[in-house]
Amino acid sequence: MRRLRDDPSGPDGGNELLLSVDFEDWHQLVRRRIGVAGWEAPGPALARQTMALLELLDELGARATFFVLGMCARAHPRLVEQIVERGHELGCHGDRHLPVVAQTPAEFAADLARARETIASLSGRRPLGYRAPAFSITRDCAAWAYAALVDAGFAYDASQHDSPRIRGRMVSASPYPHPLTVAGGATLWEFPVAVWHNGRRRLPVGGASYWTLAPTRLVLHGLARAAPLAGLYLHPQELDPEPLRVGLEPGARLGQRAHAALRAAQRNLGRRRTPEVLRAIAERHPLITYGEAYARLTRGAPEGP
Repeated sequence: MRRLRDDPSGPDGGNELLLSVDFEDWHQLVRRRIGVAGWEAPGPALARQTMALLELLDELGARATFFVLGMCARAHPRLVEQIVERGHELGCHGDRHLPVVAQTPAEFAADLARARETIASLSGRRPLGYRAPAFSITRDCAAWAYAALVDAGFAYDASQHDSPRIRGRMVSASPYPHPLTVAGGATLWEFPVAVWHNGRRRLPVGGASYWTLAPTRLVLHGLARAAPLAGLYLHPQELDPEPLRVGLEPGARLGQRAHAALRAAQRNLGRRRTPEVLRAIAERHPLITYGEAYARLTRGAPEGP
């Protein structure tokens, strides 16, 4: 396997890390989770969240890979255009945020096709990379899921995350980006999420949802010991400058209201910390897109934007 160079670090010694955003509408997905009728209606906050995120990335001089959800892109085409205009890469996050393991191979193929076509029609380019909703390519579906990605024309996957919270997770053969050989001998590159392995213990340090649970110094300590070119991921709601609220109709049940309030409280804590942690990471680590890393690793493959 080729790495980018013998010492893939920045001027201050920090390992290069891959920055990504799972581009989805938190409001929409929470309403589906709690069983609200008409949950498909776009939420009111995604534009505000996206602009706050894009402005922060501009401040940091960083470019990210946005793994875009198809139904979200169709509801917010102008936001997708703005992401591309700012120089970021578009990847695919599926169409309706359905766990891969909960789909049949035929359903998964259809979900991929619709999302990829949506992204291509809005941006003029087909995404090279894919990330499963909730990192849901598990041991039960990995063989056919990876084959489906290759059949659909994807060049890399970013769904392996060695987190104890993910049931049946695929534990990466290597913490570095590496090629997978799938059915028929085709190659699909895998880009694992950053995890700090400390003896038998492992601490996920690549996701903003985990940054809420750990002091910034511990996150930075773990990232300094994670593999070069490990992945980071954010969500738009984690950069919202205003408090998150789930808008419910007056007739919503008490249980739905309680569940919505709990979800908002959990995410509001992360919303307050994510910009601070990302700034601290960017001070120590060069941040690049998955497409840039893939292009270097494969020497001459297209780089995204």
